Amino acid sequence: MLISVTRYVVTIFLTGTILFSPQAEAEMDNYHPRYPAIYEVILEKETSNGLVVTEKKYETVWAVEDFWSKYQNWELIDQKQDQIILRKPYEKH
Repeated sequence: MLISVTRYVVTIFLTGTILFSPQAEAEMDNYHPRYPAIYEVILEKETSNGLVVTEKKYETVWAVEDFWSKYQNWELIDQKQDQIILRKPYEKH
């Protein structure tokens, strides 16, 4: 019994060491997906009279940074695995 518990603890320790090593973290930081993510993006734009105009489109996203840069002036309302809802408030010019 003691041998199996010891073996179990050693296995967990070694697995944790491999998964959380600096090399593993560096590999995850450099990870680039083979295929892009495709999101249904719902844009809600407020108008001067208080109405909200909704537009639905699909975005192919290779880099998350590029997506958020494109929509930096939009407010995130909701995000699911394959859908993002953004809202842009009315701006007086």
